[in-house]
Amino acid sequence: MVRLLLGALVAAGLLAACSGSASAPPRTSSPGASRASLPPTTSGPPTRTRFAHVFVVVMENESYQAALADPSIAALARRYAYDTRSYGAAHPSLPNYLALTAGSTFGITSDCLSCFVASDNLGAQLSRHGVSWDAFFEDVSSPCYLGTSYGLYAAKHNPFRYFHDMRASRALCSHLLPYPRLRAVLERPAAEAPRFVWVTPNVCDDGHSCPESVAGRWLADFVREVTASRAWRDRGLLLVTWDEGSFGDPSSVTPAGRLLATGGGGHLLTLVVSPLVRAHTVLRQQLSPYGLLATIEENFGLPLLGAAHAWSGHTLLGLAGGATGGSP
Repeated sequence: MVRLLLGALVAAGLLAACSGSASAPPRTSSPGASRASLPPTTSGPPTRTRFAHVFVVVMENESYQAALADPSIAALARRYAYDTRSYGAAHPSLPNYLALTAGSTFGITSDCLSCFVASDNLGAQLSRHGVSWDAFFEDVSSPCYLGTSYGLYAAKHNPFRYFHDMRASRALCSHLLPYPRLRAVLERPAAEAPRFVWVTPNVCDDGHSCPESVAGRWLADFVREVTASRAWRDRGLLLVTWDEGSFGDPSSVTPAGRLLATGGGGHLLTLVVSPLVRAHTVLRQQLSPYGLLATIEENFGLPLLGAAHAWSGHTLLGLAGGATGGSP
């Protein structure tokens, strides 16, 4: 009788433990629906599902409203997920690229071409921790190009060239590749593809120097190619963001969720494209280049750089584990 009673108690305990570990389904809303705040993510132990492959593409100089006014971009937002509370770190372009790859603008307030910085950075981190990665740049014809001008390529949109360690190491700068090589990467089996991929379009395709309709069509084609890849289908995440909003908008958002009229790079759009994230999701996650950097670093188990520390509670990692991240 005692053995039977003990057995029943153990079984009941196991059932209770199992039922307590079930994840609640993600809270979602379709575009245009009420955008209620979602639970904040946490910066605790890495128990959330991680993305196996992360792709990042940075578009140029468009406000949140203007980006969504383009039919191609709006169609991507409706099909996948998009965030309503993304803000650039500063104006103009370069400080945002540095913030996204090193957690700081380093006091840079222009698109300078020779203002190199001695700082740890995402590329060096990935290499040091054995995470495979490559960055692809449109209109560059050779690897490790560190110059300032090449067709429609803009050096100010390549943050990796600004770090001293990247410039001093052939092993590091060999990860900076011409854009046509991306196609072969996307055709590889998932296990053979880089775990992190950065893409910089040229100044026409990113919307900097051509109409947004041109950028929208390029982006639609790019997203279609990435989402057809085995790497993306293997728990992939594609982040599409803009470097800054309209130049007349200096608004920003603090990690605590406070909207400020000054100090930032304006309101911009971020698309979140993943087979692990519910389609047609509208997020009210507070995001910035620092929050996206924290997402990437935490995903790959890297130390947080600079202001990414302040944004560690506002990453997108919870989206993959059945809970959506958002503002308090």
